[in-house]
Amino acid sequence: MTGTSIKTTYSYNRYAGYQTVRKMTGQSSVSEKIDEKGTDAVKQESQRGTVMAEYYGRKPQYKDKQEERMSLGYSVLSSAGLSVEGIEHMSMSEFKNTISSTIAGIPHHRTRPYDEETVLITEEGWEKMKKDTDYTAWVVGVIKEDRSVSNPFFGMGDKGAFIMQTFGASPSDYKGQSFSKIYGGTAAGARSAYKAATEGGIVTRGLQADFQPMADYNLWEEKRRALQKKRKDLIEADIQAKYMQKKRLEEMYERKYYQNSIS
Repeated sequence: MTGTSIKTTYSYNRYAGYQTVRKMTGQSSVSEKIDEKGTDAVKQESQRGTVMAEYYGRKPQYKDKQEERMSLGYSVLSSAGLSVEGIEHMSMSEFKNTISSTIAGIPHHRTRPYDEETVLITEEGWEKMKKDTDYTAWVVGVIKEDRSVSNPFFGMGDKGAFIMQTFGASPSDYKGQSFSKIYGGTAAGARSAYKAATEGGIVTRGLQADFQPMADYNLWEEKRRALQKKRKDLIEADIQAKYMQKKRLEEMYERKYYQNSIS
């Protein structure tokens, strides 16, 4: 699910009211400078541009668009205080924590306050991102672009969406999908399906994600009640129409009776 590119005027460092949850299995704390083996983090040989160059070699027609996304991603990383050199000096655990935190802090468009999104990155994807900061920027740029798209149904009672973005070792591995928070007819069923598919991802929740839809929302029950109300309204309208018709007839007979009585 990737929308069209939109001009961005957000502050990427802070977004008041946004709740973020990071569930990366086996992560260390952000401040940790030691990797899982207990050795100091060592700067890896830079492979910047390698992933993207290989992708452009296969699909040159998409280069301009992907470079726009990469540029957008670098602006987000820069706003978060991250540089190419800083990323290269990080341990893998610190890199995962830092990028996860940055991704979790990217807000959705103001017309999407009920959305909940999970970003899933494969282990090979993390490795490629760590070695190639251009690819890291591309991943972040895709997410930022997507969350900047407005919801045209916001003013029509839309209850938000569950969104899943999956990244692998290359842009070619990217998959995005979303479905309504009442998919299948119930809020509980839609949430269960979402949780089952996104365990262990990077979660970002909209400002009012807890308020729409209600936990016990049932589309079919709502439709049943709406149909009952419609039938009731039709019956009441029919009764009112018959009453008015009877009243007009009575008034007509009264006028005729009066006219006959004085003639």
